[in-house]
Amino acid sequence: MTDPLNIAWILLCACLVFLMQAGFLCLETGLMRAKNSINVAVKNIIDLCFAGLAFWMLGYAFMFGESWGGWIGTQGFFFGQDESPWMLSFFVFQAMFCSTSATIVSGAVAERMRFLAYAITALVLVVLIYPVTGHWAWGGLPHGAQDGWLARLGFIDFAGSTVVHSVGGWVSLAAVLRLGPRLGRFDSAGRAMQGSNLPLTTLGVLLLWLGWFGFNGGSTLALNEQVPLILLNTFLAAASGGLTAMAYSYAARGQLIVTEPLNGIIGGLVGITASCHLQEPAFAALIGAISGLLVSLGTAALVRLRIDDAVSAIPAHLFAGIWGTLAVALFAPAGSFELAGGRLAQLEVQALGILAVGGYAFGVSVIALWILDRLYRLRVDAESERLGLNVVEHGASTEILELLTEMDTQRRLGDFSRRVFAEPHTEVGQIAHQYNNVLHRVSEEIHKRESILRDLTASESRKSAILDAVLDCILTIDHAGRILEINPAATRTFGCSSRAALGRPIADLIIPDDARPAFDEALAMGFVTEGRFVVNQRSHTILKRISGETFPAELTIARVRNGQHPEFNFHARDITRQREIQRRLHQLAHYDGLTGLSNRQFFRQNLSVQLMGAAPHGVAVLFLDLDRFKNINDTLGHAAGDQLLRSVAERLRAALRNEDLVARWGGDEFVVALIGARDRESVSLKAAQIIERLAEPHLLEGRSVRAPTSIGAALYPEGGTSADLLIRNADLALYRAKSNGRGHCQLFDPALASEVSERLEFENDLRDALERGELDLFYQPQLEVKSGRLAGLEALLRWRHPDKGMVSPAVFVPILEELGLIDLVGEWVLRSACRQHRLWREQGLRPPRIAVNVSGRQFLRMGFADRVERILSEERTAATDLELEITETVLAHDTAICIETLSRLKRLGLEIALDDFGTGYSSMSYLKRFPIDTLKIDRAFVGECDINAEDAAICTAIFSLARGLGIKTLAEGVETPGQLDFLRREGCTFYQGFLCRKPMPAEETADFIANPLPAGERDL
Repeated sequence: MTDPLNIAWILLCACLVFLMQAGFLCLETGLMRAKNSINVAVKNIIDLCFAGLAFWMLGYAFMFGESWGGWIGTQGFFFGQDESPWMLSFFVFQAMFCSTSATIVSGAVAERMRFLAYAITALVLVVLIYPVTGHWAWGGLPHGAQDGWLARLGFIDFAGSTVVHSVGGWVSLAAVLRLGPRLGRFDSAGRAMQGSNLPLTTLGVLLLWLGWFGFNGGSTLALNEQVPLILLNTFLAAASGGLTAMAYSYAARGQLIVTEPLNGIIGGLVGITASCHLQEPAFAALIGAISGLLVSLGTAALVRLRIDDAVSAIPAHLFAGIWGTLAVALFAPAGSFELAGGRLAQLEVQALGILAVGGYAFGVSVIALWILDRLYRLRVDAESERLGLNVVEHGASTEILELLTEMDTQRRLGDFSRRVFAEPHTEVGQIAHQYNNVLHRVSEEIHKRESILRDLTASESRKSAILDAVLDCILTIDHAGRILEINPAATRTFGCSSRAALGRPIADLIIPDDARPAFDEALAMGFVTEGRFVVNQRSHTILKRISGETFPAELTIARVRNGQHPEFNFHARDITRQREIQRRLHQLAHYDGLTGLSNRQFFRQNLSVQLMGAAPHGVAVLFLDLDRFKNINDTLGHAAGDQLLRSVAERLRAALRNEDLVARWGGDEFVVALIGARDRESVSLKAAQIIERLAEPHLLEGRSVRAPTSIGAALYPEGGTSADLLIRNADLALYRAKSNGRGHCQLFDPALASEVSERLEFENDLRDALERGELDLFYQPQLEVKSGRLAGLEALLRWRHPDKGMVSPAVFVPILEELGLIDLVGEWVLRSACRQHRLWREQGLRPPRIAVNVSGRQFLRMGFADRVERILSEERTAATDLELEITETVLAHDTAICIETLSRLKRLGLEIALDDFGTGYSSMSYLKRFPIDTLKIDRAFVGECDINAEDAAICTAIFSLARGLGIKTLAEGVETPGQLDFLRREGCTFYQGFLCRKPMPAEETADFIANPLPAGERDL
């Protein structure tokens, strides 16, 4: 025992255990919030001072003095006089053990226990608890004897899993139960309070790990052959505990919580401390792993029980200490249990020791803390805990505290003009600097808002003037629905004076009785519920005047004031006249003026809607044509023909159901959509009924006239899956019905499908037609009606199919549009027409301007005018040599784009013609709003203008309108001298058609330009 090497070893290990105090200091300080870090550090220092002095005066005697019945030592007080160097070394080593036990409590109760109360608690631990329980297990240790009653039973606790760590854990548990949790620890989600410096905590654990080598290695009391194994087992247990806790963190939380492996390392060290001299390395690693898991599970259990252990001292030292003490009996070699008499008996002894030490330590702690709390409050008050123990208990101050104090002073005084002090080279100084920036910005915003307020006050009179001048009704109400403001337009619209309206509930004034419940409910909810009265949503509703008369209105409700008593603006507009105009426009745009049936466009739209339904099967389209209508017109006159068309329309309505669709397609053609048709047989039966009903005599001007009908039918989906395909295929079937004898119905069948197949072939061929040079331009002359002078040429696209010959544009132009090739082909047409005009000029001819048709898609594409200008420049063609033809449907899309494009084209010098006028939307507003030079009257009106009163009236009206607006007119499809005479009488400007010439290729057109035919001569 007196070997200097052994003495040196014990002193070295004592120094390593002393180093553990630095580890505990770093560990606990890093886990605490910054406002309590100084308090925690001071408590650690006091631990060492109290433990050292108290152990010197009393503790050593109680623990290692001559035993009184195995319960407590009785000699060795004020240890040190006349003792050997080895005994002095032993004392120093054990004093470090005592301070370790006290330090465990410091971390558990941190951030809420008063400093003096903690000092007294630590004193009770190192005088009354630790030495007594230490005597039971280690009494007589300096002399190699077993004086303590637990030691005599064979209790093994080599370096103090129970004597040191569990004792500290039991006292910690009693203290935290007495103190309760920290403020806010278990509020809402009960999130853990974040430490101020986790890297410092990690350093603390590493220092503890290093010190533990002295803790366990020095317990041999000699530098012998056991030391290497002890050090290895200590390392393995700590590493295993850390890894197990880390695995638990990933399994339980899906991420690594830094404190988990740190506490697991400490748990592994505590667990192996009881038997590090006995275990094989594999068992040491297992004990450490289980210790780490127990620490993690124990920490989670304490949280569930709302027990606030600030640094997880209880799981790491108490739970792991109990496990390590039991593990002695479970894994140590059986030869180590000679006193107990076997492994099971040893397990009983270990359990007895745990219970005895725990009962004594916990019981004494509970009693001592209860007495102390009665005499001197253990816990700081709530305000002190909020401010932090650094300030309250030690008068310490920090930069952040000074900053918070300045900010609180500003809050109390309401003076934010002064800036807080900002140290430029610290983090707190940077925070203060940013706070000053915020104050500066807030000051700027306040000045801006004051300026805005002044402007608003100054503009109050202007606002009143505006409210008085607007034509819409504006009313302001409070949260109870009482009228606060009303403008003159509202008083006129609702028929009451402002004096009579102010203060009255708005519902009494403008809400009809049947809408009153819905309005009252919406008002009570602040107009945020679904319905007619919703804030920030424009809706159509019915309002009433003071007389009780109701009228349709467009209503918008806006919140103008928030808070407990909000205010709302009601913006109402009487739309009675607007509704009537819309109804008339809808009638003109969607219905045939003669029969009252839908027109073709409206029919397409409605049919498309039906086909977009959840179950479009059972839709059939019938295409009807009156077989002898032309004879009736020729013999009885157009008035009788119109009467017949009206009669047919009435019979069709009577023969169909409400859900079926019917429209006049044009001339003597009608189209019907049967909704819910079951099969081909039911469609055929219905068609037969219609044919039979229409074949009955019609009474026209006193004469009985029959009008047999042919019908073509197409059934969804075999007859087409879109409105256009169904109509087209029904039309194909109609022609088959006519060719087969008229007066019956023909269903679209596979034989007709070959025409669809042919169309697909056209699509495939069209993709390559432009590259192969199969597309060509033909030119049809446009002559002046009065003089017969050649005034222009219309460029018409033709397709010379290699197998089918010349293909009509009516066949392939729609296909080009569907394939998306119309833009490419349209630009080619435009460029080719310009190039041809230049070639004719170079040949010495004097060609007139060329009119080129522009598709809607091409015209509406961005940059169209730029492309036209570029083509004119590249082909060296003057803008006056070119005229662009567009249709009415193009102008109905985007007014702004159309106006901009047309204006740009006009500035270039081009003329604009409106093609097919009268067949589309026919809105007179087009002629007023758009720069149109020429109206082209569709052949549908020109074809019978000289024999049909209705067509003649339409043409006459168009000519008169055009003259009034200064717009030229051009009639299409002129084929007879009678038509030309009519046009000449009515003042039409130009015409084109077979009466003059069919469309010609460029070579023929060049001859015609050089030698135009006399007016009236035509080429059939």
